[in-house]
Amino acid sequence: MNKKIVFLSLFYSTGQVALGLLLHPYQTMQSLVKGKVFVWMTVTPLYILAAATVLWKFLVVPLAQILFSCSTKYYVSCDLLSFVSNTVVFFCLYWQVLLLYLLLRFKLIVRNT
Repeated sequence: MNKKIVFLSLFYSTGQVALGLLLHPYQTMQSLVKGKVFVWMTVTPLYILAAATVLWKFLVVPLAQILFSCSTKYYVSCDLLSFVSNTVVFFCLYWQVLLLYLLLRFKLIVRNT
């Protein structure tokens, strides 16, 4: 099979599973545990958090500091950076805890049947 087709197929599959874990975590996790192929995607929120952290620290924050001159003590946009960062971290960690709970729950159900 062509390497490009394999790569695109893998990229599409992981994208579909990641979107399913975001929109319908219960159903998606249930099918992941039954299929056992994409169980490694349970830690998708950690991948997203790592990528967001790298982009945030090396791209967004330096660019915002240059554009908005964040040396001013009471500038609202600079305070907003911290709020958005904390919100993304909270969401990813909360999502990860939910996915780990569902993984354990479905693993126990599959093992007991």
